[in-house]
Amino acid sequence: MTINKRFTLFILPVLLSACTLVEVTPDDNTVDTPAQVQEEETLKDILEEQPIRETNNVTYSGVVQPAGISIYQQGSHRLSLPGGKFILLEADDIDLNGYVGEEVTIFGSLRPTVEVGGMIMRVERIELVIPKEEEPIEDTNSEPDNLPIDSETEDKEMEEKEEKEEEKQEGAQEKSSDESSSSSESSSSESSASEVSSESVEVSAEFTERVDVMSRQDYSPENWTQQYCSSHIGFCSPVHRNWWFKSFGTTNEELWHVELSSAPIDAMGQGPISVDLIAGDIPVSTGTVNESNGKVMGYSEWTFGRHFVISADSSLRAAVEYITQNITEYVQ
Repeated sequence: MTINKRFTLFILPVLLSACTLVEVTPDDNTVDTPAQVQEEETLKDILEEQPIRETNNVTYSGVVQPAGISIYQQGSHRLSLPGGKFILLEADDIDLNGYVGEEVTIFGSLRPTVEVGGMIMRVERIELVIPKEEEPIEDTNSEPDNLPIDSETEDKEMEEKEEKEEEKQEGAQEKSSDESSSSSESSSSESSASEVSSESVEVSAEFTERVDVMSRQDYSPENWTQQYCSSHIGFCSPVHRNWWFKSFGTTNEELWHVELSSAPIDAMGQGPISVDLIAGDIPVSTGTVNESNGKVMGYSEWTFGRHFVISADSSLRAAVEYITQNITEYVQ
């Protein structure tokens, strides 16, 4: 009996320890499973992913530069702003290479870059800022303002002469008055001539700038994404995607007159490239492009004894060749 009691006392702690281990085991199995961990990480990624919102109808002015080497992985170019700041640029339908080094105004949508601290604009439209030569224009325009002072001086001199010649014959007085009127007419004609010359200088500078911008474009076929079409004449002319065009219809010399430019056209003569429909047989073989005296002209035969003449500065020869070869019939 004593042995049984001792055995019982010995085995009881062992049984209690075994029961304790069994109770602890379920607690150890409450560790998160791989599926639960993956679900938590997916939920965290969804919470961290925030939609990038664009700000539309944004305008910036600055100088276009290549993107260069930087920490930013987006954008093909950058717009340098005053104060040393810049924004990155990207464009789908506009060739930004044609505006490198130029001061422009850019219209588009702005959003943050993937990298912290940067901004990138999706360019929708771009306009060249044409510099104005203010000092020469002010000088030429100031000349007419000085004319009244000169005419007053001349009037005073004439009055003094008339006072001295009061005792002379009336014929001499009439002669002096005729001289004064002729001098005033000459001064007015000089003022009008100076105004015309100043206007021509300003237009010439703007025209030259347009020619320069157009000559630096990429004339690959994929960049001629626009067309000017006339249902009245029944033709279509290709237009570069970065250019403007305007039709002036029938003029004194042409049956139809269209102009192309790198900037909006407000008046006839502002477009460096002209597409003209001329009456009469074509003087050369169709598709011919001739260059003479700094000008280039392309000829394309049309219907009913008419032909097209595409003319421009010689630096735009490649553009003239493409237009000459790609004038087509208008189809509704």
